[in-house]
Amino acid sequence: MLCKRLWALLLAVMTLVPAAVAAAETATITAEGVNLRQQADTESNALRTLALGSQVQVLAQEGGWYRVLLPDETVGYIRQDYIFVQDGGSRGAYVLDDDTALRGGPDEHTYVVERLAAGQGVRVKRVVGEWYFVSANEKAGYVHRQHLTMTTASMASASMLKQGMEGQEVEKLQQELYRRGFLGKDGLTGTYSSATRKAVLEYQQAAGLGSADGVAGAETLNSIYDSSNDLKKETATFTQLKGSVILLDWFEGGEEWLHKGAKFTVTDVRTGLSFRARRFGGWYHADVEPITASDTAIMKRVAGGTWSWDRRPIWVTYNGKTVAASMHCMPHMANPTRSNNFDGHFCIHLKGSKVHENSKECPRHQACVTEAYRAGR
Repeated sequence: MLCKRLWALLLAVMTLVPAAVAAAETATITAEGVNLRQQADTESNALRTLALGSQVQVLAQEGGWYRVLLPDETVGYIRQDYIFVQDGGSRGAYVLDDDTALRGGPDEHTYVVERLAAGQGVRVKRVVGEWYFVSANEKAGYVHRQHLTMTTASMASASMLKQGMEGQEVEKLQQELYRRGFLGKDGLTGTYSSATRKAVLEYQQAAGLGSADGVAGAETLNSIYDSSNDLKKETATFTQLKGSVILLDWFEGGEEWLHKGAKFTVTDVRTGLSFRARRFGGWYHADVEPITASDTAIMKRVAGGTWSWDRRPIWVTYNGKTVAASMHCMPHMANPTRSNNFDGHFCIHLKGSKVHENSKECPRHQACVTEAYRAGR
């Protein structure tokens, strides 16, 4: 009886395996030198580099990544914007260059069906070598890959958007800008106003895009609708500053740099949140207060909703420099400004700063300074 059950179980497993393999979809790598990573993370180890046109089997989709199987049975992850699933229907893309030729075949010598404008959205139906077979303006044809950029959306429905335009695509853009914190709720008008242009410009600058002009072209639309892109305004400063943080000793230029009266930006390393602050005093370290009630509210979010003496690694940005530092989030003693909803001041320590009470360095503050520096290199 036991043997019969084991045989039945074995047959069931053997039946399921081919079905699982058959369910995998064939996909094509759409760029040269694409990394196959061990995990769905750009910081994960690259198992190997795949060439343009390589064929893989898609096993699953996880966020903005595909888990894929190579012909040699290696399994890894590829970002969604570098892969085209042949059996997954159409895929969105944007035209990069004005006067791009939509051709009748995958060859530069075939006839031109139509000329496409930069920023125009198209649907990619399949990949043929270095050519994409696409549909655009109710016509179909081939476009060379160098003239398109893929998007994670199933369809790139918008062309270039700019001030003065209106409609559903503008409203869609505004909704995304609002979700990311770059546009206020009163900006959801469906009209590409000066406020929308300013929001787009701020997003472009925060995202480090080359086309920072306030016009939502192909690069901007592709970036802002990318499901794997979690950029928001409240953490944009963190993204921009990473890689530029330095160490500065308090007694070797730090105190003069962060002089009394200086108004600067504090960026919390662990949350990515930023707020403005002002130094008004202190000798061995900086005695500081949030500038406005809004800054105080952000600082309280940094602290987890409750004021605390716990030390936190921060970056202080002022006068062209971003310096590794440490702070606590406890209002105490002197309270220069009554209107900021912060009943006292807090302390910021740089490398080598000391505690006023005993003229010694605080090990916890110095540990956070080191953490901040390592996070910002």
